[in-house]
Amino acid sequence: MPETSFSDDLKHMVRHTTDRARERLASVQNGLQPALSNIRAWPRATKIKVGASVAAIALFVGGLAVRGKTPAPVPERPAVRTADIRPAPAEKKQAARSYAAGKAEESSGSYRSAAESYAAAARQGNKRAMNKLLAMTHARKCEARSEAADALGTLRGKKAKSALKKLARARFKDEPKSPGIFSCSSRRAAQKALERQARG
Repeated sequence: MPETSFSDDLKHMVRHTTDRARERLASVQNGLQPALSNIRAWPRATKIKVGASVAAIALFVGGLAVRGKTPAPVPERPAVRTADIRPAPAEKKQAARSYAAGKAEESSGSYRSAAESYAAAARQGNKRAMNKLLAMTHARKCEARSEAADALGTLRGKKAKSALKKLARARFKDEPKSPGIFSCSSRRAAQKALERQARG
């Protein structure tokens, strides 16, 4: 039995591997030829539709790949414990302005803006604003109660938490027992606000 060197064995192995790869590539090309000829026979409109579908799928997959696993964090107002706030003299004026703006917005029916203004004033130490927010949780309109719950969710304190708990358990005539996805539900808004407070 003749002896072969390592380099001869290596050359033989590389040659054998490349030959097998060429054979496989040729068989794949031969298998694709009928499919490609079928695609070439399609009408132009069908080719455009298929191309657009493939592009849309590629964009969707690319978007998912870029997005990653975790969604971008949504910036929220930091929760502030209202009992810890000691307003400075300049803050008192700003709090009074926020309170006055909230009162005007509430009377005009802009409940979201009113609740946000009251919350801003409450953060600056205005007790009347906090009381107005708490009173909004008992309003006749669901929208006012829901916006008050959202605003109370940004505040920390016993009053805010207990008002949200009461609102989460309360029943109102203008709300169905099992509201739909798009219907107003102050109970649902209060539950979300409590969850937001728990997350911190």
